[in-house]
Amino acid sequence: MAAFVVLGGQLGDVLGRKRVFVMGMVLYTLAAIVVASSGSAFQLIGGRALQGSGAAILMPATMAILHDAFPKEKQGLVLGIWGAVGGIAFAVGPLIGGFFTDAIGWRWVWWSNVPVAVIALLLAGPMLRGLSGGKRGVRFDVAGIVLLAVGLFTAIMALQQGSRWGWTTPSILGLLGVAAVTLTAFVLVELRVKAPLVHLRLLRNKIFTAANVGTFVNAVALIGLLYFFNLYAQSSVLLVYSALLAGMALLPFGLGIFVASLVSGRLADRIGASLPVAIGLALQAVGCFFLYLTEVSTTFSGLWLPMLVAGLGVGMTFSTPSAAGLQAVPPDETGEASGIINIFRYVGSALVVAVGSLAFTSVGLAEMNHQLDAAGVGRVDEEHLDQALTGSPSAIGAQADQLQGTERQAFITGAQVGAVDGFDASMLVIAVSSVGGLVLWLVLMRPGRRRVSPPSPSSPPSGRA
Repeated sequence: MAAFVVLGGQLGDVLGRKRVFVMGMVLYTLAAIVVASSGSAFQLIGGRALQGSGAAILMPATMAILHDAFPKEKQGLVLGIWGAVGGIAFAVGPLIGGFFTDAIGWRWVWWSNVPVAVIALLLAGPMLRGLSGGKRGVRFDVAGIVLLAVGLFTAIMALQQGSRWGWTTPSILGLLGVAAVTLTAFVLVELRVKAPLVHLRLLRNKIFTAANVGTFVNAVALIGLLYFFNLYAQSSVLLVYSALLAGMALLPFGLGIFVASLVSGRLADRIGASLPVAIGLALQAVGCFFLYLTEVSTTFSGLWLPMLVAGLGVGMTFSTPSAAGLQAVPPDETGEASGIINIFRYVGSALVVAVGSLAFTSVGLAEMNHQLDAAGVGRVDEEHLDQALTGSPSAIGAQADQLQGTERQAFITGAQVGAVDGFDASMLVIAVSSVGGLVLWLVLMRPGRRRVSPPSPSSPPSGRA
């Protein structure tokens, strides 16, 4: 998604929103069928890559369609509704996915995409009639497309796999090296070509830059909470939730996103985006800080209010920064601009999993080994525990079943404290990033001072004659 989302946005500018929307939806649907029917890891991963490409075309198209179809004074409202629909998806999606996984199998998570996509395609014909047909005679920046795709792909792959493969392994260092070289080359190419894939001058606009910062921090909170809460809730030594129950436990979070997205959009249309987004970033930080105080004895009754507060914050910042950023760029570049905004969204999503996992495992393993040392029990292989803490919620329980007596009890106690402390550490990462994003947002959105031009020599002097 990250590698091709800017190209997807530019395709919408060039070929027209409706055509690209249909292309993205068809590709996404075919990929869902490939995933659902997969009989091998190769087909499964390939289908997911294809699905990501379809989403990269689809996501900026939906934002640009809303921007084109509604007047400026309603942009906050319509993108707020767009965000609220996303809130429903994030609330109900894990619930549906958990039900399918527990009841009839994970493949139905993807089979269920197909009828929804077919309905969207049937509605696209009559409802998207009248949108602009796009530009003509535009030459694609092939060098920029290749460099950005390779650079983002290798960078995000390194971020996602660093904690698993090891940050100093040749594979990760090689990926980071390729990313650094290709992204640097991309910037140099874009500054010289006549028709660049990304007009870097857009980032000179403080409002557009602030929109990217807000989107980035929103993705950190959204994906970070979903990812690490599931690890915590489904841990076999803590809440022991099934996939379905974990989805139900996320309902306050999704409800907060839904409600706040609607409110934030309406509010932004009336008073501007600056204050609503600032409030949202502050709520993200507050909610995650209270989640940082989670203990082994904490039950769901102690989680729902922080999750709701965090959801309200994520909802306030889900679409409002994007709306502000799209309003700050020329109309014929909204597709490209939405692509850039979504790059920040996907990089934030990858970065929080990488950094959060590093905090989760390092803090969790340190506390776990402390508990084992205090009980006089030998340490378990750290690489295995690393996978148990972040890879499979049931792996800790499987490891505990191989032990007996005092050793088993010490291991379970260590696993409980380690998993909770790891979760707390990941929530602190999100809280700190939200505070940092809030500071940057306020600085970038601060109104500039008006310059008063001095009187010209021919101007009559003011005051008494």
